[in-house]
Amino acid sequence: MQRIVGKAIRALNHTCLFSGFVGLLMLAITPAALATPDDDIAHAARHFLMSQAASLGDDVGVELKSDTSRLPECHSPQPFLPREGVPQGRVMVGIRCSNDEQVRYVQATVSASVRFLVASTAIKRGDRLSADMLDWERADVSRRPRNALDDPSQAIGKVVTQRLAQGMALRGDRLRQPYLVHRGESVTLIAGGEGFSVTREGEALNNGGKGDSIRARMPDGNVLRGQVDARGRLAVRY
Repeated sequence: MQRIVGKAIRALNHTCLFSGFVGLLMLAITPAALATPDDDIAHAARHFLMSQAASLGDDVGVELKSDTSRLPECHSPQPFLPREGVPQGRVMVGIRCSNDEQVRYVQATVSASVRFLVASTAIKRGDRLSADMLDWERADVSRRPRNALDDPSQAIGKVVTQRLAQGMALRGDRLRQPYLVHRGESVTLIAGGEGFSVTREGEALNNGGKGDSIRARMPDGNVLRGQVDARGRLAVRY
């Protein structure tokens, strides 16, 4: 009886070992593993995506999702992007070959670590940003908020147009220049053209910061549009 039980146990052990080997073999032939790093198409696609995505940020990575070994033979592969723009996230790469006119397509994922500015504390609408209100956060480029700023000079001195909670990204579309001209107040207009310059006073019809284009009403009732300069005057060009 003991010998029968012993044989059964040994047989079960052999079965488990075989099953484990098969499991490991199946893992080894997943699509990601089949993208042979050394075949010409894979090498060309990876090198192309790395160069195209270099501007995204730090630690750019490319993972091929297609089994390039199953594609037809390709001489002198020339990769291209079917869609214009810097590749990021899930992308498709086209491959042209010199030996035929058939285009091969390779799926890939492009990742990169980027940093962007966030609020270091809660910021109220109308607050003017200073350096101590800013902090940095790092994330994959696919998770970077839209219009997130990555240069403090783009934020410091600007006014927040929407309340920001601590940790929220600073976005260009939620900031504005501080107003140098206020609606209803007197404003100096400098009208200039080739060979002449005229200075007059008017009433501002809009708020405006440096570089903004706003309107002003003149004493005679005419409405002119000018661009706010650094001194809070309106430059009118003819």
